[in-house]
Parts: sequence; C-alpha cells; structure tokens
Amino acid sequence: MSDVFDTFIRESQDDLLQLNNSLLALEDNPSDAEAIDAVFRVSHNLKGNFGAMGFEAPSNLAHALEDLLDEVREGNMAVTNDRMNLLFEAVDSLDEMVTQIDESGEVQLDPSATVAQLRAEIDGSDGEEVTTPTDDGDDSADDSIDIPFETLAETEAASADSVFHLDLSIGDGESNLVDAMFVLGDIRDGYTVHAGVPAITDIESGEFEDGFELYVSPDSGAAADDIFEEYDGHRYLESVEVTEVTDALEGGLADDEGEEDGGSSGGGGGSVLDNHDTEIESIRVDVTTIDELYNQVEEMVTSRIKLRNTIEELGVSEVEKELSEHDKITSRIQDTVLEMRLVPVRTIAGHFPRLVRDIAQDQGKEINFEMTGVDIEMDRSILNEMRDPLVHLIRNAIDHGIEDPDVREAKGKPREGTIELRGTRERDTVTLAIEDDGAGLDPERIRSKAIEKDVMTPAKIQSLERSEVFELIFHPGFSTNDEVTDISGRGVGMDVVNRVVQSVDGDIDVESEPGEGTCVTLTLPVSVAIERVLFVEIGDEAYGIPIKNVDDISVISDLDVQSIDDSRILSHDSKTYPIIDLGESLSVPNSQQQDDDLIVRVKDDIRKVALRCNGMNGQEEVVIKPFHGSLSSTEGISGASVLGEGDVVMILDVESL
Repeated sequence: MSDVFDTFIRESQDDLLQLNNSLLALEDNPSDAEAIDAVFRVSHNLKGNFGAMGFEAPSNLAHALEDLLDEVREGNMAVTNDRMNLLFEAVDSLDEMVTQIDESGEVQLDPSATVAQLRAEIDGSDGEEVTTPTDDGDDSADDSIDIPFETLAETEAASADSVFHLDLSIGDGESNLVDAMFVLGDIRDGYTVHAGVPAITDIESGEFEDGFELYVSPDSGAAADDIFEEYDGHRYLESVEVTEVTDALEGGLADDEGEEDGGSSGGGGGSVLDNHDTEIESIRVDVTTIDELYNQVEEMVTSRIKLRNTIEELGVSEVEKELSEHDKITSRIQDTVLEMRLVPVRTIAGHFPRLVRDIAQDQGKEINFEMTGVDIEMDRSILNEMRDPLVHLIRNAIDHGIEDPDVREAKGKPREGTIELRGTRERDTVTLAIEDDGAGLDPERIRSKAIEKDVMTPAKIQSLERSEVFELIFHPGFSTNDEVTDISGRGVGMDVVNRVVQSVDGDIDVESEPGEGTCVTLTLPVSVAIERVLFVEIGDEAYGIPIKNVDDISVISDLDVQSIDDSRILSHDSKTYPIIDLGESLSVPNSQQQDDDLIVRVKDDIRKVALRCNGMNGQEEVVIKPFHGSLSSTEGISGASVLGEGDVVMILDVESL
C-alpha cells in the first residue's frame, strides 16, 4: 500500500495548495466564477480521496467545506471576511490532518467543532445540535453489489430510473490500485454502482489491465451526458465511454450474450471523453531516486579524475582519445542529472500568498502580494535551503516595511501596500528579489544603532558608503526595531539569512530608499556546486580555490610587495591588496614563507585581497560538498571535495577568510 499511500499524500498536498490559492483569489474577487469553481472542485476531490482511503474525519470536514462552497457558488451566500476566515480555518485543519496521516498513518485532530461551524453557517443556526454528516461516497460504497454481469438484470438495477454502462480506460497509470481507488471513489460520490467487469472486488484490488467497466445509476437521476462532463479531464482517466442500458435491462439483458461486451444495443452511440491527445511528456520520480542517481554521478566524476591521473602518471598516450570521450559522456550524464534535480520556485512560493494574507489580517494591514518568474527552475536542495530565508524576508516586509493603511494615506500613498517576489534567471544564476513599497530603511538610524551596539568605531561607521550601511543589518543581533513582535523587525535574524545564502554559494544585496521601500535580492546558483578548482599547496596540505574567484597567479618575488607594520601589501595597477598568509590563517604546519611562494590575487568584485601559498598543483572539475550543521559556520571554508585518490580537500571561501 506504500505506493497508494504516497500518491494519496502527494495529491492531497497539491490539492490543499491549490485550495488555499483559489480561496485567496475568491477573497480578492468574490465574483470570480473560475475561482469558486476551482475551490468547489478541489474540495470535492479531497472529500472523495479521504473517503476512499478510509479517513472519515477529514472526509466529513471536506464534505462540509464543499457544501458551504456550493451555497456560495449558487449565490445563496455572500463572500464575507468571517466566512473566508472559517474556510481558511477548515483548510488549515485539513492540512494538519494530512501531515498527521503522512507522519503516523492516522488522524489525531478532531475537526468536529469546525464541521459544526460550517454546518451552522449553512443552516443559519447557532451551531448547537449540529450533527456531522457521513460521507456519501462511503454509503454508496456499502450499497454497491459485487455481482457477475449475467445476473445484473435481476438486481435492483433493473428497477432503477436509468442505468448506464461506463467503459473506463485508465491507460498507462502509475498503479492500477491507485487509479481504481480514486476513480471509484469519485464515481461513488454521485452514483450507485451495481456491478463491474471484472468484479468490483477485482477492480478494487487493481486486477485489470487498461481499464474496466461499471454499471451505475445516478443518484440525482440526471442525464448521462450532463453528469459525466465532470470526468472530462479527470486525472486518472484516459477516456470514458457512456452508454445508457436501461431499455436493454427491461428487455432481458441476460438473454443476449452480445450485451456482455458493453450493452450498446439499448442505448445508441454514447459519448467519448478523450483526455490524452499527446504522448506522456513527463513522469514522477521520487526524490530519493534522483538523489541516489546524483550520488552515483559524483562517484563517476571522482572515478574519472582518478582514471585520468593514473593514465597521466603511466604515460599511456594511446588511451587519451578514449578517455576524452569518457569525459564527454560523463559530463553529459552529469548535466542531465542536474537538470532532473531542478524544480520551479513555485514549489516553495506557492504557500506565500496565504502567509501574506494571514499576517496582513493579523496586523490590520492591506497588502497586495504579487509573484512573477516563479516558474523558473533551480536545484531542489538549494531551493529547500531558501524556504526559511524567503519566509523571513516576506514577514519582515509586512511587519516592518509596509505601513499601516492610515499612515500610508497620510503620506499620500495608496492604503494598500505592495510586496513582490520576482524571480529571474540568467545562465547559471537565479535571482530572487523581495521588494516592498513601504517605509524603507533609514541609513542614519542604522548608523546610530550600529554605534549603540558597538558594531564598529563611530568614525568607521560614519565613513561608510550608503550601500555599506545597509550591509550592517546582517550583523548578528542587529535590529532597528525598538519593539519585539511575533513577526520580528527587519534585521532580526538577517545574519542567519545571510549565512544560509552564503552556504549555497549565493549573494545577498539590499537596496532601500527611505519612505519608498526596500528590495532584498538573493543571487543564487541554479545547480549544486560542480566547478573547476585550483589546488594550492600550503605546507604539507592541499586546499582548493574556485577558479571563478581567481584573477591571476604570480611568483611573489616578481611582485611589488611591501611590509607595513606586521602586514604585507601587494601593489598592482595602482591598487593595493592585503596579503593573507594561508599558512598562518589556516594554522598549517611547515608552511613558512619562501622566496618562490605564489600569490593568488582574488577578483576585485569578489574581494580585494591576495592569498600567499607555497605552490600550485593544477586544477580540476570537482564536486563540492557544502558543510552543514556546526561546520557550516566555519569561516574561510565553504565545503570539501573528494579527489580521485580518495583524498578529502577543503575548498576555501575567499570572502570569509
């Protein structure tokens, strides 16, 4: 049942995300027919799925939610703030129950109070003596009759107002068991199922090939063409052919063996709902499988390095051509696997509109939240790391960025503030920007707070450029907020945001104009770090420096190096660069300075500094594993790489050395 269970959880999580965002659209525009249809359809789907899996409590809640939404859809109820809060409360309860099911396989939350509130809202009562309804799907499931086709005419189907034969084509699904569960669950919501081919028990066990047949009567007595429109586009069906067989039953269906192939003689040409006009273009792959494949690619890259080093040592030139071809194949596989790990930013951003709505309501603020470019893709591990930093930035923009409506109006601004999440991609880099049109950051207030907290000397703080002043908010514990709130002020935790961004080899930038707003921009790599590294020797140890950080390499004796106090300074093109002795900085033994030492000058736009090392040992494309946990805060080291010989080499972070 693990495949069924996993599919159920994934589908429920997707449905709840869609339900949240559709409710937000409905709240923003109560006349949005598309939004109300979406929330009704998704709640109906959730009800059926919970019922099919045997989870009565969430099914009952989804049923009550569906009924209230139906009243709204029919125009019997207006969209009010209180009703929307109740709907969101119900969705939150469903979300919590799905989490409980995922973690323990059962539901601990009792949603009966919320169900009672929903029913009271529908009935217009005070909520007392409101009974919780049972799921219609479960009732019809109990009434279904598992009988062979030959005796169908002798059952209650023979006396039904109308009976339809359904020829359901499943196609190439993930699991017959899963497909049957969801299809039967949805059909039983509105129909009495009399029989199936194969038998219902076999269908429920997934014992069929490309599809199965059902004989049903609609509970509402509606026409087949009207009712089965809802299955056009059903996620688990490739096509449905509907034929009415009521007349055939009355005429003695069991006497005609030809009817067993579909019962079409009594109904005329049925309608066919074909949902798949093109070939399947994508498949679902569990992330653990992708991670395992990625680990194997890492091993292959390491093996390739080891093979090349061995061949070069042996001088076997005749295999160089084959080795180069192996390099190309490995690189292509590597690129393919990295592409497989890419997921859209929307994966984590889909929950942000609800977050903004709830915090804005709590603070009495009016906020328009917009998202653009969230369909761009990046590595899922990097995106997962960015979830909390982005939430923090959005919360700060609401709490300490957007002003109260009356304050904005007094300033000549619209009462409604705007927060925008923008995503852009340029080659191997993704930029995520959180911009608000709120109060902005006050440079002088930041300077004052920095002096108060003794971040640096007053003279140094006053000499900082405007952009450098904004960087002070990343100092641990720095905040310009005088009050501690549940949301926190801009600056509280910004050091953590900065550290997380840097841990994935990203950058963070802040731009702000007092009174006009603030924009925080995260510049991130699209994929995990597989890059070319320069290996340098420091005493008896080796370290790696990403080639992208290196401007040039020279012998120290050929350079203009001066000693000032206890420091050494490199002069180059009328610029000066402090020299960091890597041996001293990293406490490496036997790394004394020599006349033939090398100086590695870092690119100016990264950091104006030069690094002294004892030697150089080539360059290679390697897989860089970032540190996590307590090691993630190690200054000067960004991660490690395993070389072909099995040696572990630390990769230097030139910005934090």
